[in-house]
Formats: sequence, C-alpha cells, structure tokens
Amino acid sequence: LAPVRRLDGQYTTFGKLIKGDDVLDKIGNTPVERNAQGEMSKPTKRVVIESIKIVPADSVK
Repeated sequence: LAPVRRLDGQYTTFGKLIKGDDVLDKIGNTPVERNAQGEMSKPTKRVVIESIKIVPADSVK
C-alpha cells in the first residue's frame, strides 16, 4: 500500500506488519467503487479481518 498525503494531519496510523504481506496485498487489491461522498474507496465485496494479534514492540525483531 502507499502513503495517502491528503490525510496528513487528520488521521493517526501506527503499527507494524510482522507477517501476512500476502493478506495485506489482497486487501489492498480489493476492487472499489464510489462511496456516498463520491470517493473511490468503498470495497465492492466485504473485507473481513478474522483475527489479529497485538504483541509488545520489544518482542519484534
């Protein structure tokens, strides 16, 4: 995925993907259509994250 410059200063994002690059790519490549505000950002099919794991930062290499 890529940075979205227009969101700078409006949203906070943080985190690190340790594994699951293939899943991130699949989510990022999901086809989208226009949302109610006219932005091309509404997935055409439901995207469900079935599980995540939060780990302490010091446990990540």
